[in-house]
Amino acid sequence: MGLRFAAVCIDNLHGELDRLFHYIIPAGVDAQVGMRCVVPFGRGNKPITGYIIALTDETDTPPDKVKEIISLPDDFCVLTPDTLALAQWMRDKYYTTLIICIRCITPAAKAGAGGAFPGTRAKRKALEAVPSTVVLTPAQQQAVEAICASKSASAFLLHGVTGSGKTEVYLHAIAHALARGKQAIVLVPEIGLTPQMVHIFTQRFGAAVGVTHSRLTPGERFAIWKQAHAGEISLIIGPRSAIFAPFSALGLIIIDEEHEHTYHSETAPKYDAREVAIRRAELTGAVVVLGSATPSVESYLRSKEENRGALPHTPRGADPSTPFASRGLTDTSVRPRTAREGGQGGLSPCGGLGADAPKVLTFNLLTLPQRVNLTFPEVHVVDMRREVARGNLGMFSEAFERALGETISNGRQAILFLNRRGYASYVSCRWCGEVLSCDRCRVNFTYHASGGALLCHYCGSGMKLPEKCPGCESVHLRRFGVGTQQVESEVLRVFPGVGTLRMDFDTTKGKEGHAEVLAAFRRGAAQVLIGTQMVAKGLDFPQVVLVGVIAADMSLFSGDFRAAEHTFQLLTQVAGRAGRADYAGRVFFQTYNPKHYALEFAQGGRYEDFFAHEIKIRQEMAYPPFTHFFSVMLSGPNEKAVIAALYKLQAIMAYCNKKGRFELLGVSPAFVSKVNAQYRWKILIKCEEEEPLKQFVLYCTKKLRENDPLTGMTVHLSLNPAMME
Repeated sequence: MGLRFAAVCIDNLHGELDRLFHYIIPAGVDAQVGMRCVVPFGRGNKPITGYIIALTDETDTPPDKVKEIISLPDDFCVLTPDTLALAQWMRDKYYTTLIICIRCITPAAKAGAGGAFPGTRAKRKALEAVPSTVVLTPAQQQAVEAICASKSASAFLLHGVTGSGKTEVYLHAIAHALARGKQAIVLVPEIGLTPQMVHIFTQRFGAAVGVTHSRLTPGERFAIWKQAHAGEISLIIGPRSAIFAPFSALGLIIIDEEHEHTYHSETAPKYDAREVAIRRAELTGAVVVLGSATPSVESYLRSKEENRGALPHTPRGADPSTPFASRGLTDTSVRPRTAREGGQGGLSPCGGLGADAPKVLTFNLLTLPQRVNLTFPEVHVVDMRREVARGNLGMFSEAFERALGETISNGRQAILFLNRRGYASYVSCRWCGEVLSCDRCRVNFTYHASGGALLCHYCGSGMKLPEKCPGCESVHLRRFGVGTQQVESEVLRVFPGVGTLRMDFDTTKGKEGHAEVLAAFRRGAAQVLIGTQMVAKGLDFPQVVLVGVIAADMSLFSGDFRAAEHTFQLLTQVAGRAGRADYAGRVFFQTYNPKHYALEFAQGGRYEDFFAHEIKIRQEMAYPPFTHFFSVMLSGPNEKAVIAALYKLQAIMAYCNKKGRFELLGVSPAFVSKVNAQYRWKILIKCEEEEPLKQFVLYCTKKLRENDPLTGMTVHLSLNPAMME
């Protein structure tokens, strides 16, 4: 019998090693595709871990030059056929290396003695499943029947208003999948993975459920992975990384709150869990359900277009005279006209979750238009400019302060939501409400305390902070950026002695941080819960009758072209926390821009109207989903060197873009321009087609590396980032 060889991916992040190396399989060794192996590598034959990607009887290397596998640490495959295929797809899709994708997919627990994974097992309670006694509404029943009728790979967008019972649809669909001997994955945003959510699923399905999240130790996460691999659990709940659960009979993938940006990874590989879920469904024949009360514009457009026939789109032809023609990258003088150049541009959608997203699965649209209790909260939009004019310079409007007092007196509960993103800071006039913004990009300037500058994080233009409002010449310009502690202090000042709880990063540290805060609020330890996005979704408290959004403008002017969408989603979600049981709910949006369409549509929960308005703006401005963004960020300890290198890249791109196929948006600091002593600057590139854009950027960054060693710097590439950094 001849020699057998294993094609091995070496566990080393160096880009030059992103290829397969052949090793001889020793006689009597049962090597299988997907197994880990230990092999000698390099001149010193240092033992290193690798992954067996393929088996073959042939190799181009002379047999006497091929080294032999040292050992197989495990007696099982850490990569299943579909997760291996998924890793290879991710490598190409997200322009990274195969080993980075494999590391993302396989368990992160450190190997034990001999290189083997630890054999720890999770401590599991013997939970008994409880059959459902819930009677579905007609809309819920219709959605469940449509999902359960699918016998092969398919995708559904479940658009249901807050309180419409999407979770119950998920539970019935999962029960159907498990009854057929299939397994299921439920993805939730990290901040939405509340004890309440876990309790609902474990109560229904008992010991079949495994839960994973970032606050578990590597050993605990590996224990859950091993149980899924062994078939000891059939349902796993977790954030985006749970999509890689090693199920062998995957039948259903549910993505709750599908619009959340946390489904996009911010570290390599910078994947979109929704795209990965769809690809995995194609590989396994599973059904994907994406649920949301406020679907992303991209997903909703895709569902509408695919259900009535997609818009025709003809790719541009190749121009062999360009240096990119051999790689499928073309340049042409014909390109869509942006709004700034006049005309609508005639742009067609670039394809839902991304132009290169799998298109085999059609998005079937399912709707749940009514709340289960048939009542919606009463929503008030409060014009804070009028409060200022009346002499009220405090944090709370008179109407909201009065409503909060009534809620406390009646023994009910309230949620105060601080609508902000990280370090977001913008400048607005408290007299007329004008927000200082970039005319070219239709996004607001972001305030940078160092130097007092206002900068656009798209094109790089900016201005010094003026002394007076450019609109009304008032001196009442204010930088907005308040924190939860300030809100709590104001509540206690106005209502001394009232019980308060904060739910933010500082108060939820530790594995049980979220659970402790929510449990205390549920048992009535406090009447007022104050928080950021953590309190905006997924919570169901019968005693909550009041929701107050302290400053709706804080996300509205975050400097991101999706700011209106994010604001509409957040406001709609948080409004849905009020009046979910037997008591009528009230919601207050405090704002200096009461006529902004995001607030007007959120007030009435009018998603369809918001979508119609927003999609016109996206098309007019040539923003996704009608075009693609590619962000190239450089970071390093020397800011001058980082900026100089980025300008070199800009020059290379300008030279390679003589016919204007790609739109280059100027060098600018990142949203957070310095992190851990690393300065961060970026350039954005736009193009209607994804693949040419990707190849253009990769080619230009390669040329930059050839001309500049980029000593001490890191290059960060991101296609269609969920949040503009």
